[in-house]
Amino acid sequence: METNRDELRSHIRMRLTQGIKAELRLLDDQGLLLTRNKATVLLLNISQEGLRFLSGLKLPVQSSYLVEFKLALGEVSLELRGHVVWREQRDNQYEYGIAFNPPNRMKPILIKLLNQEMLRQSPNQHKIHQLYRKLRSR
Repeated sequence: METNRDELRSHIRMRLTQGIKAELRLLDDQGLLLTRNKATVLLLNISQEGLRFLSGLKLPVQSSYLVEFKLALGEVSLELRGHVVWREQRDNQYEYGIAFNPPNRMKPILIKLLNQEMLRQSPNQHKIHQLYRKLRSR
């Protein structure tokens, strides 16, 4: 399933081996809260352009609303917003793909944080770290 999506991606996604819990909220297309309800979701991977997460919620795949994630990556707290671009059922849960909106606003910060997280998770993977350094310098 994911291999086809991975082959089409132009950006490297960092797999979060333990997953990262994030707080999810729904916003209208202007960024205003649609509901006060929050849900905890599990982030499975992340890149400078989007992320993949797992949840028991069944969200529509459309661009008429935003999802906002509040999470901690390393020592930094982040708020990321995006649109649901795909959904697949996985047993009694749903797996989602999110494209950040706007895609380039958080790019430099995310690249730096992803590189730091990668160094923390896999200090011996020098080739991967070099690739992220190249991306950060663009």
